[in-house]
Amino acid sequence: MSEKTMTATMTGGAASKSARKPARRATPTSRARKPAPKAVSKPKKSSPKAGAPARSVRERAADALDSLGSAAVPLAVVAVTLVVLVALYGPARGLYCAWRDQGIKQETLDGLNESIDEYQGDIDRLQTREGIEDEARKRGYVNEGESGVKAVGLPEEDGAAPESEELPWYLSLGDFVFRYGEE
Repeated sequence: MSEKTMTATMTGGAASKSARKPARRATPTSRARKPAPKAVSKPKKSSPKAGAPARSVRERAADALDSLGSAAVPLAVVAVTLVVLVALYGPARGLYCAWRDQGIKQETLDGLNESIDEYQGDIDRLQTREGIEDEARKRGYVNEGESGVKAVGLPEEDGAAPESEELPWYLSLGDFVFRYGEE
């Protein structure tokens, strides 16, 4: 509530006449006022017409940013992010392919080291008398006074076929994104 309405309610509903402002009447001098000066307007940019010089790239970019309004900053961030991602794709692909190649070569090396250890164990075993006798029996030789027996129908021991290991999801995704193995 304003002070005028508070005093009016305190004094019995009627506000004093001195508190009221008189209504403004039009006088002949007030009608003849001059109009306010017009603000200087900026010249409108128009599209280049025949014979007019082409606008510069900077002017066109400024116009595009003006037309985008508040979306200019997020769009600029997205555009810069995309440019950075495209620029970094080649080096990231090279790094990923080198990492995968190194992993595969390390697995091959580990397998070869296991084979070497097995062969070294066989060599050490075959340098003993018991090892030589066991190997001779496997090949069908027997000692004097022994008789050999050959079992028929037993399944032969074949080396287990290498199982194709399924890659983890992150390697499958990386292979797809960086096109690993397509070369």
